[in-house]
Amino acid sequence: MDHAPPPALPPLPRPVSRWQAREAPDAAVADVARVTNLPEVLARVLVGRGVDAASAPAWLQPSLKSLPDPSRLAGLDAAVDVILHSVRAGSPIGVFGDYDVDGVTSTTLLSQFFVDCGIPTACTIPDRLVEGYGLSRAGVDRLVDAGCKLLVTVDCGVTNHDEILYAQKRGVEVVVVDHHTVPVELPKAASIINPHRADCTRGSEMLCAVGVTFNLAMALRRRLRDQGWFSSTRPEPDLKDALDLVALGTVADVVPLVGENRILVHNGLKALKQGKRAGLQALLQVAGIDVARVDAGDLGFQLGPRVNAAGRLGDAMKGVELLRSDGEAARHLASLLDAENQARRSIEKEITAAAIRQVEQSPTLRTARAVVVGDERWHPGVVGIVASRLVDRFARPAIVFGEGGRGSARSIEAFHMYDALRAVASSLPDVVVGFGGHAHAAGVRLAPGGLDRFRDALLARAETTLRDEDLQRVSFHDGPIDGATLRLDAVKQLAVAAPFGRKNPEPSFVLRDARLRQVKVLKEEHLKASVDPRTFGVDGHRSVGFIDVIAFGAAARAAEWNGPVDLLVTPDINTWNGTSSVQLRVKDFRVATGSSG
Repeated sequence: MDHAPPPALPPLPRPVSRWQAREAPDAAVADVARVTNLPEVLARVLVGRGVDAASAPAWLQPSLKSLPDPSRLAGLDAAVDVILHSVRAGSPIGVFGDYDVDGVTSTTLLSQFFVDCGIPTACTIPDRLVEGYGLSRAGVDRLVDAGCKLLVTVDCGVTNHDEILYAQKRGVEVVVVDHHTVPVELPKAASIINPHRADCTRGSEMLCAVGVTFNLAMALRRRLRDQGWFSSTRPEPDLKDALDLVALGTVADVVPLVGENRILVHNGLKALKQGKRAGLQALLQVAGIDVARVDAGDLGFQLGPRVNAAGRLGDAMKGVELLRSDGEAARHLASLLDAENQARRSIEKEITAAAIRQVEQSPTLRTARAVVVGDERWHPGVVGIVASRLVDRFARPAIVFGEGGRGSARSIEAFHMYDALRAVASSLPDVVVGFGGHAHAAGVRLAPGGLDRFRDALLARAETTLRDEDLQRVSFHDGPIDGATLRLDAVKQLAVAAPFGRKNPEPSFVLRDARLRQVKVLKEEHLKASVDPRTFGVDGHRSVGFIDVIAFGAAARAAEWNGPVDLLVTPDINTWNGTSSVQLRVKDFRVATGSSG
């Protein structure tokens, strides 16, 4: 007797965000406005990000002179000693990096710095599909074969106990430059630089690997200078030229853009706009970005994915080659990475849709406090992006596994992913082959057939760790917006709060009871309309005029724009044919309620 398949379960509703104004006391706003001579709305933006009157001037002018002494990073001086010993011996130094943007920029920065200092070097990045994440024996062998007696890992290595022992058996010392969560016991490397070390008192836990690598280069250059290494025939490298790499890796790794990172990215964007690195200029060109207007958002959403595409689907060394290339070679490599990024997007879209179906058709996952999905047919190079998409879609921690049991995890603020993986690995040592990462993102590999047991354990951990309120998505904003804030000159002034990213988000505001006109769907995905000037009062036509709004990926909700809506928006400057105008990018919206909450 034939059995009909169970009926398909309906799609899960999208989580509804609670809109909450950032805390910005009026007195603090007035103080910042007075000290900086900024308008009230912009002073409120700064206060909402923790800036007070005392720190505002330095915050608005992020100076390289404010960077802390590199030597305050635990392990750094010892690493410089080891590297200088190798330099005096004259043997090549090997650089082993990770295959994401942070690893590629770290590898490029350090290997180029060695070359500029006249130090023989070789570099390599593992094949994601063959070698997996972290220092590999195959990578050690490649660098040993190149004559290296010292190996520096960047953006990996802090959990590679066995591989470091293997390198030592082959006569190679290892220096680790990493920023991922440290294990209980550190590997037996010659030196380990990692801001997460318990004995690191600098307070630089927010640095990504390329930021740590830049600190290493600064300290090494200082020691070489003191020892008379540089001369008229061997000039001292200008590390300001490397800040474009630091900015790209820092933004792409989604570390907080405050403090030291804010300084590095601010000055890195300046370096990028000078156009000295042909590879990045070629990448800007294929992405259609005007170098004069490039910002942190372009690094994160345009350049970063293209550099990442090399390691996701092919050879990450193409990214290093691009960042070190000139002329026609740079243009050729940029075109290759652009094509690989297009292929990556197609694969990612298909796998994301399949992963969402897995969640929605599983009675367990529909109600669980975390998401764990997988399929041996899924390309492991894109599972990290898919995990991010699932976090956005379901507002829960997500782990996605692909071919060979290789998985990537992304999390929410209330769920420390590395700690969760450590707990599961401890309880299931026969299932979890390896893992590494930090609170918000991690990688994990499972033994064959271990997915179901891993899922059960991870979901149980989430059930006991997360509360209902932890899963409530909150969209923070900077208060209501009025017509005066939407003048072209006022919107341009908001850029003084840049660079924007994690912990320093773009300014966003609430526009209530907006009347939208000429609503249309773009490319079957997006919504575009104009705000009727009467939304801003009786003089709206004179003071503001019609302002375009666009909501990406919201086409399915077009019917909600037939009446008044409350919009959560970020004001942008849209330039077309030499004319600039204000455009509102919609981050969230809901049918107008008339409430003030």
